[in-house]
Amino acid sequence: MYQFNAGPTLHIAMNKSIPFPKSIPFSSVQPAAGNASTTAAPGKKVLIVDDNAVILKVLSAKLRDSGYQVFTAADGSGAVSTVRRERPDLILLDINFPPDVGHGGGVAWDGFLILNWLRRMDEAVNTPIIIITGSSAEESRERCLKAGISGYLQKPINNEELLASISKLIGVTTAPVFATASPKRKMVLLVDDENDWRFMASLYLKDAGLEVLAAADGAEAVEKTRTSRPDVVLLDLNLAGESGLAVMKSLKEHHPDLRVVLYTGMEHDNEAVQGMLRLGAYQYVRKTTMGEMLKVVQNAFAV
Repeated sequence: MYQFNAGPTLHIAMNKSIPFPKSIPFSSVQPAAGNASTTAAPGKKVLIVDDNAVILKVLSAKLRDSGYQVFTAADGSGAVSTVRRERPDLILLDINFPPDVGHGGGVAWDGFLILNWLRRMDEAVNTPIIIITGSSAEESRERCLKAGISGYLQKPINNEELLASISKLIGVTTAPVFATASPKRKMVLLVDDENDWRFMASLYLKDAGLEVLAAADGAEAVEKTRTSRPDVVLLDLNLAGESGLAVMKSLKEHHPDLRVVLYTGMEHDNEAVQGMLRLGAYQYVRKTTMGEMLKVVQNAFAV
């Protein structure tokens, strides 16, 4: 099982530790995340994340008229996907979302859960986020402060205040060009019992150009390796009480050369880690940002 705590580091067996970035200080504005809805404007990129179609339309028009490129998202998956592809310079993020905005009820989104996932992405860990909300400031301001947002604006939004806040953080300049090489399409099997992590990590890996299979337990993982041959398996060590080492043993009985990356939110000393490697694990890593997870998987492909 994985629980996210601010400040962990990624530990790769026999490698140096990589620090997890800290949240940015609170000021009068904030960042946001979202899904694609592009414009031809030459300015910096702003992502608006809100389930209200009217809000998205009105704010998009205002920001485009002011020279910004605008992207929109109605839920967390759209936000993560757009951030991965477009790397916005700033995010406008609503706090309140319906109990279920799709995906078969896979994730019950709210703005703080979306913010949590964004801060686990290398592409958004330092992106300024402005909260836009109809909730009273007294109810949510303290949580926003602890979450490391850049600003807080109350609905109905004052357009001049919004534009001033955005300009203070990023201004309007020519949009940067991000040259990203298209990775060779490979298949990874992600085995994790936590629905939100499995859903979001799968989405992130797919957006990076990988083919992704997902399994919630050992039996499902074994079955999927029989019907499809993944290049790499990303395997949680603790599957709701089921040992990831036992799952790895079952997988390797059918595919001895399968590269299995064990990952965990738990602490293991060097002796325990070396024991896992001797049992056949290709690599051992600590859970941290999705960007670091992607690097580990891509490195496994490259060997």
